[in-house]
Amino acid sequence: MEDCRKSILVWFNLFAFTYQVKTVGPDGKESPCEHPHAPFITWPVQDDAILRIKDAIDSGGDVIADKSRDMGLSWLMCGIASWYWLFVPDSHSLFTSRVEDNVDKRGDPDSLFWKIDYIHGKLPPWMVGGDQSRILLDGDCRRALQITHPVNGNTISGQATTAHIGRGGRRTFVVFDEMAAIQQATAAWQSAADTTSCRIGVSTPLGPGTEFTAQRNHGLKTGRPLLITLGYWDHPEKGRGREWRIDTDGEVTGIADRGYWWTPWFQQEVDRRQDAQDIGQNILIDHTTSGDLFFNSTVVTSHLVKFARSPRRCEIDVAKNGLGKEAARFVDDPNGRWYVWFDGPRPPERSNFVGFADLSKGRGASNSVVSWMNVETGEIVAEFVDPIISTHDLAAEVATAGKMLFNGDYTMAFLGWESNGPGEDWHKDLAAHEYDFVYFQRAVGQKWERRAKVYGWRSERRTKRILLTRLRRALLLGDRPGGIVVRSRPGLAEVLEYRYFEDGSIGPSKTLRGGAMEDEPSGAREAHGDRVIAYAGVVLMRDEISKFIEEPEPDRRGTFGEFLDMEKTFREIEEGKWAR
Repeated sequence: MEDCRKSILVWFNLFAFTYQVKTVGPDGKESPCEHPHAPFITWPVQDDAILRIKDAIDSGGDVIADKSRDMGLSWLMCGIASWYWLFVPDSHSLFTSRVEDNVDKRGDPDSLFWKIDYIHGKLPPWMVGGDQSRILLDGDCRRALQITHPVNGNTISGQATTAHIGRGGRRTFVVFDEMAAIQQATAAWQSAADTTSCRIGVSTPLGPGTEFTAQRNHGLKTGRPLLITLGYWDHPEKGRGREWRIDTDGEVTGIADRGYWWTPWFQQEVDRRQDAQDIGQNILIDHTTSGDLFFNSTVVTSHLVKFARSPRRCEIDVAKNGLGKEAARFVDDPNGRWYVWFDGPRPPERSNFVGFADLSKGRGASNSVVSWMNVETGEIVAEFVDPIISTHDLAAEVATAGKMLFNGDYTMAFLGWESNGPGEDWHKDLAAHEYDFVYFQRAVGQKWERRAKVYGWRSERRTKRILLTRLRRALLLGDRPGGIVVRSRPGLAEVLEYRYFEDGSIGPSKTLRGGAMEDEPSGAREAHGDRVIAYAGVVLMRDEISKFIEEPEPDRRGTFGEFLDMEKTFREIEEGKWAR
């Protein structure tokens, strides 16, 4: 007892048992386990995980345990809880999962408490205080969702996950099993902070839009929560014969040029599953290929490999030229708000450009982004990114860029923007700078233009789906005609965050609070996929620009239309002077 109290690994390897369903042969093939009831002899990667989790529990700190399927982590957590229950005074742990049956369901080996009962049932009676039947099913110390130690009073409890997890109680640690599948994980994770100093999230990934992935990404950046990874490559049987390989075309992993550990077992699984998303989610612990992503991850990562490169950081400088006229140029600035992917002070000559803006409120929470596309090549040559600029100042910046740098064959570049929220009246700010070559919703099916123009592009569920579908098609084409070339790594990272939600809508994953969408270079506390809307917008502007170029007025002298003055008639109809 003293040796077990001093070393959790001694207790695991001498007294804990586990139930094994499958075994893996040297050729990588899985088969039913001949001896399913086996001593819990831990692997080196499990030893490391146990000790790091124990240290987090003892010292206070959260843990995110990222895993491939069937790495025994749920069993590991049940064993850790049992050790604290046996040997640590005043230990009270809590297990939670998506539904109550996953925590405690009589006779179901998939439930957590079945595993705990199994471990307790294999212990010698003297280790648990004599009468072992008291802690097993139907014993007075074993109730639904609760196991109480008959001597020291320690408890292991369980419940389904709610927004008020463990509220009002005090726990040594709280375990979130398969955390990525818990719908109320964000509220529950926050609520558990009032209950315990150690929250432990255990899961395989289910895509970028989960609290599990948000916490994992935050841990990657800051070191908190503590990250623990249990991958198949460290399994003593699944990782046998491992070789590091590169998936150049993305056929195996779903991501071009992604590295992975090849093993005979992994090859068997690839042949059996034949689905990159399934492989990414359940085997490779991939937080981008798993989940309901809107954009094809293989296509996006191919852009990262083929096109992405570091930008120049710049600001615009306006000065008088030799003729006394104002001229603008880009000047390098390490903290510049402009990200530029061309050499020299000006964009390529003999090229035409379109721009699109996604405006923020300028309060630092999200970025205002303006992307500029070369119409002929489809390349995003520059983007302006700033979380604190006001819409009025942004109009001035864009007007300067559109008139003096990206104007091409026209007096100014064709410009669009999202009119929802901060962009509602942005055309007035632009008009103050005499900028009028802008996108507006055109009257369809009428013989004359409506006098009251609806400026900008308005985001609704249907229009947003159409807009993003255009971008998805353009990304697939890449540098071919009709395609788009994106060089921004943060921008492509935002593209990978877009997914389908349960209600059918499309948007960036909700990993904003310290998660993957946090945008450090621009200073925004939260980025909401603003670059993605800007990219989709310039694709739309490229398709629409020809409809907004004003053709020279034809010579109408001596025509019947001139005689009847039909333009005046149509205008008066609009003004209500004529009955239709």
